[in-house]
Amino acid sequence: MDIARQLINENNSLLIINETNQMGNITQFVSFNTYKVFLLINGFGLTGSISIFGIFSNSLNIIVYLKLGLRETTNISFFALGIADWLVSVCSSLTVISHLQEISPYGAAVTHLDFQVLVVMFPCMGLGAWVIVLLSAERCLCIVMPLKVKTVVTRRRILCLISGMIVYQTAFAALMLILVDSPDKTSQTRLLLILCFVSIPVFVCFVLVLFFTSFMVIRLRQSLEWRTATSTQSTKTSGAKERKVVWSVLWICVMFIVCFTPFVAYFISSIVYPRLNLWDPYYAFNTSPHGQPDHLQQQSRWMLVCRAKVEKIYTITISSTISTHTTKLQ
Repeated sequence: MDIARQLINENNSLLIINETNQMGNITQFVSFNTYKVFLLINGFGLTGSISIFGIFSNSLNIIVYLKLGLRETTNISFFALGIADWLVSVCSSLTVISHLQEISPYGAAVTHLDFQVLVVMFPCMGLGAWVIVLLSAERCLCIVMPLKVKTVVTRRRILCLISGMIVYQTAFAALMLILVDSPDKTSQTRLLLILCFVSIPVFVCFVLVLFFTSFMVIRLRQSLEWRTATSTQSTKTSGAKERKVVWSVLWICVMFIVCFTPFVAYFISSIVYPRLNLWDPYYAFNTSPHGQPDHLQQQSRWMLVCRAKVEKIYTITISSTISTHTTKLQ
């Protein structure tokens, strides 16, 4: 069996070499040493430091919302988003270790850490995307139907939706570890799972957040001007609190759109141009060297951690301000 696999691997290598030779001489965009330096800077310098800072900032954000209480639906969503982003930051810091195979004597062992971490990281990315959709949808309902939003968006419904998302995303991790067969079947099965549980949900969330954000930008100024003109002095403090919440949600939505654009761009490109996949000899070398995730997804992961760090600093400030206003009102 091992001899057969070795022959298959040798044949595949020969096929790759033949296809590469048939394509002619390909000029490298950058040298291999420059490429390795880029990986070190991107992996260790940027992702590593930002991930560590994201762990502390998200921990602080979780503590803040626990102190504020989870009675309001917005606080529940922010709390769930904080936990998801905290896990993403932890997983991103661990993936840095998985890239040590070339400078560490334990390279074969830490290489498998990347797959184990991604099994946890992908569900957290999906959960964070769905929570941001909830936040943006709730803010849009506040603009469209401000008097009925409390009856439509209740604490129980938000908890049920988030719990359902957790169950759905957890099923991805379980299936990735359980469904193991031959190398070819396992690879295709895992690709299908990533497509159903990660790529398509994140793409749908991206479109929804883009729509809700555009709607909020258009209607936000009109709604706030109308409320400011019709509100009394006693309700100005409450209006200021609501404006801060709306702007915080709007900020998170914009960060989500910016950070997930590389991921969505790769997903759409692979649909429009099917050859852009991990099995093509040429594109596999450029998009997924040494079996690691492609560069666009690496940049998306790095920007995702940046989003987790920046948005949490902003939401912590917003939460502290809201807490101060709430205390004064009480």
